[in-house]
Amino acid sequence: MSKIYIPAWHYKAPGLVQRVWGWSPIEEMVLLTLDATPGTIDDLASSLHIPRQVAASTVGRLMQFGLIEVRMSPRPMLSTNLVGRDFIRGSRALPERSADREIGISVVYEKVGESVFRNRDVDTVPITKLPRSGKIVAFPVGEPLETDYSMMQRVTQFMSGTLRPGEWLRGIQANSSYLERKFLVLDLDDVRDGAMPPGASEKLIEALRATIKTGQLPVTAPPVADEPPAIATEINANQIVVGARQQLERFEQIVKAARSHIFILSTFVASQDDDRCKENRERMWKALEDACNRGVKCHLFFGTSIEVPKNSIAMHHLGERLSAIRRTRGYVLAHRDTVESHAKFLVADDGQGGAVVSMGSCNLLSSPFSAVEISVELTEANAAGAAMDVLQSIVSKISSAGQSIEALQFMASELRRDRGRVSAPATVVSSLRATMRILHAADHNRLLRLAAHDAKTRFICCTNRVGANMVPALFDPAEVASQRLSEVSIFYSRRGGPVKRGHVNEQRERLKGDVDIIGVAEPQLHAKFLAWDDDHVVVSSLNWGSQSASLENPLDEIGLYLEGPGLATQLLQKFDAERTRTAKDSLAG
Repeated sequence: MSKIYIPAWHYKAPGLVQRVWGWSPIEEMVLLTLDATPGTIDDLASSLHIPRQVAASTVGRLMQFGLIEVRMSPRPMLSTNLVGRDFIRGSRALPERSADREIGISVVYEKVGESVFRNRDVDTVPITKLPRSGKIVAFPVGEPLETDYSMMQRVTQFMSGTLRPGEWLRGIQANSSYLERKFLVLDLDDVRDGAMPPGASEKLIEALRATIKTGQLPVTAPPVADEPPAIATEINANQIVVGARQQLERFEQIVKAARSHIFILSTFVASQDDDRCKENRERMWKALEDACNRGVKCHLFFGTSIEVPKNSIAMHHLGERLSAIRRTRGYVLAHRDTVESHAKFLVADDGQGGAVVSMGSCNLLSSPFSAVEISVELTEANAAGAAMDVLQSIVSKISSAGQSIEALQFMASELRRDRGRVSAPATVVSSLRATMRILHAADHNRLLRLAAHDAKTRFICCTNRVGANMVPALFDPAEVASQRLSEVSIFYSRRGGPVKRGHVNEQRERLKGDVDIIGVAEPQLHAKFLAWDDDHVVVSSLNWGSQSASLENPLDEIGLYLEGPGLATQLLQKFDAERTRTAKDSLAG
């Protein structure tokens, strides 16, 4: 027998599968009948010509979901309540019913053809028991190791075609997972005869056939560049938030609405004795305290790679303060290891089965809420779910984040299901269709240069800082845009590194009449955005004029590129209004 050993990962974890039921015609008929003619169970059985036991059990299920009620006057009878009437008159689907069951997941992921197998269908050997010679394909050198998060994604895709009708994988319990490097053992004689384990990819089969033919060992698959596709979504003007006061108010509103989980990623964490705008920061602490008191789990992260011990201590003190609210462990997960990302996130459930993801420039755990900030809120399921996936990737770098990753995964899965909810319809806000792309670090500069060449009417960029790379990174592309456009502007507030006032003045003079380089000392512009024409907007954590995107750490900076009718116009109107308002406030003060 001629065996070949292929590098692989063995992953085991408990998974939670949910089975979902719709509603039967009997249940719908009972609801319609009680809405039109309130009555007793006997009345229902007689009217619909169904056994009394069926009528009674159906009424019980409808009452469990809060769709019917008992009226006591003028006589006891069953009737639809306000929620039930809303479902009928609003043509809304009835809420689904569900039941969960736990399953054991044990899969093997091989690195040549990227197949995923059930562990019971293949043979594997630990690295320590690998033979000293033979057909052995080595593990790739220099590639990132597989993680709970990367394996969760593979398992979710693998399981989608293996579950019973009506079932879906809600998530994987990462805290009880097992991940180990092994070697997949295959027999080349079996491959020659066409016998392969269930789930083998065509890529793996072709690679093994080539080995049989040439004698050369297959090579492992190169890592695929992770470039998320465009996502069709919906957004309205209220979801673009500009200003310091507005960020704080929206933070309070989002946190107040949460009922299960809140996730915050802030580059820095302010110490409890930091007196800068302490009143504003206390409002934020108080909102989190109230959430903890309601039993909401708070997952807190920081991302800086400088002064890590200082921020770690501040995070510890914040965690202690919030944990004291309920005096119960597990409600506050204040992570003290940096995730090494400059991205800023706020994620929370909305208390009604949905979720909100806010991404932008504001460091929520350290901001004095005095600078002009910008953020975008995502509520549509596909867009918000994609943003949660990015946050999972960022926080998966630290070993303490297992519970947080699991909670994020479950929340994103529930959101994508877009399940019907028993709640009064929310106030409808006019939304427009938009396309969203999530930008990783290196994507920013490429898109900025593309925008500089493609813009038709205007090109506007706001960066908190300008630094050593300001000319090639920002000023040169702006000059390219100015050769065709009459409105090209760059806003900034701070200078970084070796850049002095004279250096910026030289560039301002060089580009005079073509590019407006506008320094704004007060209020400080901490916002980072790019806007061109009427419809294109990028809201990001990247300082366009001072930071060089890292190819080694694509999650160091995260941006949202939104394309939709009038989005750039709306953003710039808010930006101009906020600068004008805060400038007047500064003069009045």
